[in-house]
Amino acid sequence: MKKTPWKKILSSALTCFVIALAVFLVFRGNYQEILENLSKAPLWGTAVLFALAAAYQAAEAGICMALVRARLPGFSYRDAVGVTFLGVFGNVATCAVGSIPMQSYRLHQCGLTIGHGIGMMTMEYVFHKASIVLYATVMLIWQGGWLREACPDLSKYLVAGYGVCIVIITALVLVSTWGKMKALALRLLRSLPETEAWERRKSAWAANLESLYAESRNVLKSRGICRRVLLLNAMKLFCLYSAVYFSLRFLGIPALPMGRVQLLAALMLMISSALPNIAGVGPAEFTFLLLFTPFMTAAQASSALILYRTATYFFPFLLSIAVIAAGGGVLRLPPDTASPPHGERH
Repeated sequence: MKKTPWKKILSSALTCFVIALAVFLVFRGNYQEILENLSKAPLWGTAVLFALAAAYQAAEAGICMALVRARLPGFSYRDAVGVTFLGVFGNVATCAVGSIPMQSYRLHQCGLTIGHGIGMMTMEYVFHKASIVLYATVMLIWQGGWLREACPDLSKYLVAGYGVCIVIITALVLVSTWGKMKALALRLLRSLPETEAWERRKSAWAANLESLYAESRNVLKSRGICRRVLLLNAMKLFCLYSAVYFSLRFLGIPALPMGRVQLLAALMLMISSALPNIAGVGPAEFTFLLLFTPFMTAAQASSALILYRTATYFFPFLLSIAVIAAGGGVLRLPPDTASPPHGERH
């Protein structure tokens, strides 16, 4: 049974209320000290954080361009910027559910079928998840001994986060690249309930699975594309984790060395990406405080969290509105909806 519009509105309103309540409960005891700490951040320091956030999105657009060009050689970096910021906008404005549909339709306007666009965006997600795990693994090999000595109690969270991430990545990679696993997934889909609503879902999921499998085979046959995408992912994650370090420095908090902050930030993203979230909010804040509070006061960690999230979450959302307003990611309806866009490949 479909949700009526008022039920969807009520569900979204309740979600926002729960998030706002959680934020209030976390920060209410330290709000004066938090405001004091935030007032210490220099304007130029905030500009540096915004620049790192912009660099992250620039690398994300480079990844999008590299992947899409495997099927659509004329796809430009400007097109990739539009698709990337549509994803940012959809993640916040539609609580993540509209990101891939909006991006895939924009790719459709650029010349891909809807199915290929969905498969391409899913491939980008697979590379993103794999890069998070690889980066965290490198950081643990480098700094893991220090972390075990400094915070032995964190091991249970790390094992859980690592385990869930590895299961997700392994499942996505196998479904994307191994025909037998794809066939098994399709059989499992067919075993779901046979009601009208479930039939629609099964049909959409099966089509997306086929598109993902087709796109993965097209992309993975080029080692050059894979190397470029992994390198750009490493660069964007370095920018993201460096934003944590500079958030601490600009607030005058006795900061850990860059390498150790990179490790904690990498583990933060890995654990939070394994937890359910709404529009990217919730797990990131929880894991940030979990990992950084042992090395500073709760008020200091909360202050750094606010500065970091403002730069890496709210600022890109504002940028996405500007990009869409400028026409970079506008979802224009084709003049003749019966005809595919120019250059579309079936």
